[in-house]
Amino acid sequence: MVPEDLLDRLSLDPQRQRRRLEFLEIGPRDEELLQEIREFGRAHVDEIVEDFYRHLQRFEETRQFLGGPDRVARLKQTQRAYFLRMLEGGFDSAYFESRLRVGDAHQRIDMPPEWYLGAFALYLRLLIQRLRMHYRHDPDHLCEIIQTLTKVIFLDASLAIDAYIAGGYVQRALAEQLAEMAEKATRALEEKAELERLKTDLTNMIVHDLKGPIGGILTVTQLALRKRGASEETHLKRFEQIQRSARDLLRMIENLLEIDQMESGRLELRVEAVEVEPLLQECAAEYRAAAEMAGQTLEVKVDGELPVLATDRWLLRRILNNLVVNAIRHSGSSATITLGAQPTENQLEIFVADTGRGIPLEEQAMLFQKNRRLPRGAHREDTGLGLVFCKMAAETMGGSIRLWSEPGVGTRFVVSLPIS
Repeated sequence: MVPEDLLDRLSLDPQRQRRRLEFLEIGPRDEELLQEIREFGRAHVDEIVEDFYRHLQRFEETRQFLGGPDRVARLKQTQRAYFLRMLEGGFDSAYFESRLRVGDAHQRIDMPPEWYLGAFALYLRLLIQRLRMHYRHDPDHLCEIIQTLTKVIFLDASLAIDAYIAGGYVQRALAEQLAEMAEKATRALEEKAELERLKTDLTNMIVHDLKGPIGGILTVTQLALRKRGASEETHLKRFEQIQRSARDLLRMIENLLEIDQMESGRLELRVEAVEVEPLLQECAAEYRAAAEMAGQTLEVKVDGELPVLATDRWLLRRILNNLVVNAIRHSGSSATITLGAQPTENQLEIFVADTGRGIPLEEQAMLFQKNRRLPRGAHREDTGLGLVFCKMAAETMGGSIRLWSEPGVGTRFVVSLPIS
């Protein structure tokens, strides 16, 4: 928009210009006072402009609009002319037009109005600092000059606001805000949709996991009912299968409940002295039969004496249970699963290792995530909540969990817990 259009668009004809001057009470006396300090302004304009730009350089919000040294030098010359024009008076259409032109130039480069209008206050402060020294022996006259300068600077500021409105800055700023709000709303909807997809996937996987042990219980009980004349040994094996399936079901339910408790900070640790090797042997004894049924070997390997931990025995046992079940489920037949532990400087590292299929690298980073989505075709089709539980439980006990895995070689989960 050209400046002439601004005067027309703002309906700033000579009559309205006079009304604005009347409202600010800018009159002949102000013209006289401006003429009086004109020579003073010419004598101090360079230092005022230097101080003005020194202040602008201190703030990133204004510094970004200044550019390099050559551009700053040109801006200083423009600013010098702007300042001296203010002291000339003669508030006619040409003056209004020149001030609108300056405001329009600033809104075109998207200079935020809060910084542009703040520059007027800076000008007034720099002028008053010097005028106080010049008129230190005549404070009443100084007050009169300051009143005149304040009225003129407010006139310039009001014209700057007019230029911003007429130039479309407000509409652009509003459009940018609306676009930003729309983008945030779109992201929120996308995140909500993704969360819903993940929740659906998680629900499907939980159902898939729970169907396994429940189906096992139903199958074995149906066989027992059909073959009532089977030997006592056969019945015993079937009851052992029922017990294993029931334990798996209980383990999954406990995982879900305790993950919720840890997420909400409601899980309380029951700290006691824990001897780790007997705990490893106990876990191996419970799951050795399940490993043998899968064609696997389950062993415990500990070198030397292990320190006693002050931790939650039940929670540590639950971590081991989940890691061993995970190894049995995913290692494949003929794999060897090893439970062990070894002390480091300040921690005890407890591990469950297997010689099974291994885990592809692209899946490893997601194994400990509750709301995860594995790549299509991934071989781990269960919820993986056991590993989520292990990570949260280890961290609750002040430790951590990590894994190493290589496809075709095996996997090793290591739980590190503080010794003291």
